[in-house]
Amino acid sequence: MSVNPLRIIVIGGGVGGYTAALRAASAGCQVTLVEKAFIGGTCLNVGCIPTKALLESARIARLAQRGVEFGITLEVTNVDLGVAVVRSRRVVEVLRRGVEDLLSARGVEVIRGTGYVRGGGKVEITSEQGNRLLEADYVVIATGSSWMDIGGIEPDGSQVITSDHALFQEQIPTSMVIVGAGAVGCEFAEIYSAFGARVTLIEMMDHILPGEDKELARRLETVLKRKGIKVMTSTRVRAITRGATDVVVETDDGSKLEAAQVLMAVGRKPNITGIGIDEAGIASCPKGIVTDATMRTNVEGVYAVGDVTGNSMLAHVAMRQAIVAVENITGNEAVIDYGLVPRCVYTDPEYAAVGKTEAQAREEGYDVKVTRVRLGHIGRALTMGEAFGLAKVVADANTKRLLGMQILAPHASEFITEATVALKQGGRIETMADVIHPHPTLSEMVWESFQAALGRSIHGD
Repeated sequence: MSVNPLRIIVIGGGVGGYTAALRAASAGCQVTLVEKAFIGGTCLNVGCIPTKALLESARIARLAQRGVEFGITLEVTNVDLGVAVVRSRRVVEVLRRGVEDLLSARGVEVIRGTGYVRGGGKVEITSEQGNRLLEADYVVIATGSSWMDIGGIEPDGSQVITSDHALFQEQIPTSMVIVGAGAVGCEFAEIYSAFGARVTLIEMMDHILPGEDKELARRLETVLKRKGIKVMTSTRVRAITRGATDVVVETDDGSKLEAAQVLMAVGRKPNITGIGIDEAGIASCPKGIVTDATMRTNVEGVYAVGDVTGNSMLAHVAMRQAIVAVENITGNEAVIDYGLVPRCVYTDPEYAAVGKTEAQAREEGYDVKVTRVRLGHIGRALTMGEAFGLAKVVADANTKRLLGMQILAPHASEFITEATVALKQGGRIETMADVIHPHPTLSEMVWESFQAALGRSIHGD
């Protein structure tokens, strides 16, 4: 006797939404994906992917300027943001078409429109073709997030912009003030500075990358300053005034900064309004839709994943949440552990971290042991002309178990996963220290760090 497949409606086609749709379709479910704009959402279209493409252009521009150091004399006569932007859009289009092809190949029905939760497994879809009411066994909400403004300062796409605007403009402003020195702010400071803009980075907290390790953040701040980026910390923006040709940013100490353009990079808010969650009785708070570790909401049959939940607004978190949700929908047990989420900033060098920072571990009452390995001790780094970096291990002094790790180094995002695996396996530093790493590689920085944490440093101090 045949069994009818589970019917699932996913609202939102960003990373969390399309991952849920693909995973559910692979599990034999009948899946409908509702998306009002572009498949791939923020990350693929106006976030992770195009930003990293532009950062690669910026990295090459800076490397070309260092050519003489490597015995290669280059005359860089022009850096063209327009060409870099066009290339970034090509990358986006290739990846987006790839995801669309996967959805089609796995039998996912994609409906262009806006989805509203109506309760009882029903979703109303509004589109140019009119309204439709669909019913399913389960609903997965993945409506993402959008940019926040500050103090009523609304971006206009010209003088005051968000990263969404910045990813499409093809002319470099002579000067730019970036408000917010989190990951987005620091990455765009790298991009626009490399292409010739005079960049000022403003952060209200006492160091850039607030919430991350202060020691490594201040090292990164030094790197940014060496690149000509002005960094102002412990500084709050009081007002932004648009003029005929420039913008004036007034700070809380009375300083006034003039720039051709202001980039707002102060964070994102979950898209929880206008999707019917209140009417359906789905619990939410200003942070987002409330879920448990299985991604269930308080309403039977309704799950939420991605930025709309407000938990670590990162693409890889959305993907994991989506997988967890579908596993539970299809009768398997899975949970997400936010303590195992790697956090990456794609500056040059990159910052990557997982687990607790030193400050967090001390606040939680651990007897903390901290060890450090400098990038200059790693042979591969020196062959690349890179020496100003650091890896930091935060461990429990009593049990010698890993609590967290932070790395400032080229390609740090590629090898922070080793520390994530160590945490997943109970934080046994001895196990990771016994793993043979190829030489010479940057990944040896992790190995050296674990050796140092055990008091067995080879090349470190």
